[in-house]
Amino acid sequence: MGKLYKVYCRIEEVIAGTAFLTIVILTFSNVILRKFFNSPITATDDVCKLLFSWSAFLGADVALRYSRLVGMDILVNKLSPKIQKVLQVIVYIIMIGAFVIFTKGGYELAMLNWARVYNSLPISYCWATLSLPVGCILMTITAIIKIVKVLTHFNDDEYNVRKDNPDAVGEENMGLE
Repeated sequence: MGKLYKVYCRIEEVIAGTAFLTIVILTFSNVILRKFFNSPITATDDVCKLLFSWSAFLGADVALRYSRLVGMDILVNKLSPKIQKVLQVIVYIIMIGAFVIFTKGGYELAMLNWARVYNSLPISYCWATLSLPVGCILMTITAIIKIVKVLTHFNDDEYNVRKDNPDAVGEENMGLE
């Protein structure tokens, strides 16, 4: 299970990074073509919109996995390790609740956009809006794994899930032993 999860994490990181790099390259190329040759690629804007939505939500899951989202470390670090862990679990549960709401709303939005197509691409705009529910499902999985890790290491005052290395995934690190 741990090796499969590690492969999934790596694939997600590569997709998010590749999508972001593609956005940068396409946007830069389009600016050069527009400025110097007065001949922009019309599909670039739509491709970038599609890639941006996916890179944003996949990147958010990667950031959550590496505990790189905005937090209140200066306040939390003054608390005891057990209180920190209780607060972490509470925050992850609240996040999961928000992800469930966003997943439902994002799916409804995607279905509303099914008939809408991009200006220059022959695909449904639904593919961009699906990034919200898919990203929220992935972040829910990440948050559940973090809750399991915190609860598994609850009595270990040295363990901090915010400093956990997701690259060192094994069943013991995921709390799935």
